[in-house]
Amino acid sequence: MRSNLLPLCIGLAGLFVLEPATAQKTAIYQEKPRTWLASVSLGTTRYTGDMNEPGNLAHLRLGASLALSGAYRLSNRVVLRAEAQLYYIYGSHKYTRIDYNNLSFHSLNPDVWVGAQVDFWPTDHRTRPRSPYVLAGVGLTYMSPRANYQSKSYDLASLHTEGVDYNRLPLIIRYGVGYPICARDRWKLHVEGTYTHVRSDYLDDLSTVYPDFSQMSPLAAALSDRRSEIGLPPNRPGAKRGNADKNDGYFILSLRAVYVIRTPWDRGYRRQRRGPRQ
Repeated sequence: MRSNLLPLCIGLAGLFVLEPATAQKTAIYQEKPRTWLASVSLGTTRYTGDMNEPGNLAHLRLGASLALSGAYRLSNRVVLRAEAQLYYIYGSHKYTRIDYNNLSFHSLNPDVWVGAQVDFWPTDHRTRPRSPYVLAGVGLTYMSPRANYQSKSYDLASLHTEGVDYNRLPLIIRYGVGYPICARDRWKLHVEGTYTHVRSDYLDDLSTVYPDFSQMSPLAAALSDRRSEIGLPPNRPGAKRGNADKNDGYFILSLRAVYVIRTPWDRGYRRQRRGPRQ
């Protein structure tokens, strides 16, 4: 009988020893004020501009994004964030109400932004260990719209397809929401949705009217007006090419893996584990 009870007693003792240690480790890496964080995000993008229609769910034209960020928890509800991102977007007049214009673009762009994340309730809330949050910030993006023509890809901005030399490094304003869907020790997984306003209408190289083609190179003229490729007569200079009343932007829905780098209690915990110096 004693031989049967001995393994059981050892097992129960192990639980009492290991459980507090695990709980202690988890508590050490809870997000408290003065916590440093890093994250990597993978997402899908959707551009909003003159070559997309909001209600066209059959042709979403989804791209992709990759982002790296660093963050500092300022308080139980506020986190400061800085992020660098690479995102791919594309658009086309195909399957829209103005498909006869036959324009298209694709773009692989970087952006950077800084801002704040505000939790709905504090990190030390007794009954809500995970909190939804909102975020907002400002930054810059570099626009590099391109188009395929005769089996080659061309940089549209340098060709001045509307006869203007626009700013390729505009301001961006980003805002969105997020939620931590799971957490384990130093790792958390968030789902996050953001929208980025670009302070330019040339994210897709499309904004105002068709220029005077006689003042352009043959290549620039061919990429400015592509109706002839589908058997339609060319547009006249001054005809509407885009909608300048609204700037462009892009949505991103992403999964964000967050890693706790350092908390205020982490240093003391490490010293405790190492023990006193000899």
